[in-house]
Amino acid sequence: MGCLGAIEARQGNVEAACATWSRALDAMSGVQSGRARETVLTMRRVISSFRNRGIGAVTELDARTASLLRTGN
Repeated sequence: MGCLGAIEARQGNVEAACATWSRALDAMSGVQSGRARETVLTMRRVISSFRNRGIGAVTELDARTASLLRTGN
């Protein structure tokens, strides 16, 4: 799902990407692995260009991924 979200974002469908990534984060709940962490970092890199556009889904996903990276949960 991480890859699908990246594809959706690159196609300009950032809200769909955020929804896909949110489901991916739900599925990764409790998983602590290098691959899961890299997926979260990729999400943050891809949405970085959308952060200042006032898109609620981006703001929510950004906060959620930041928290996950900070706490590991």
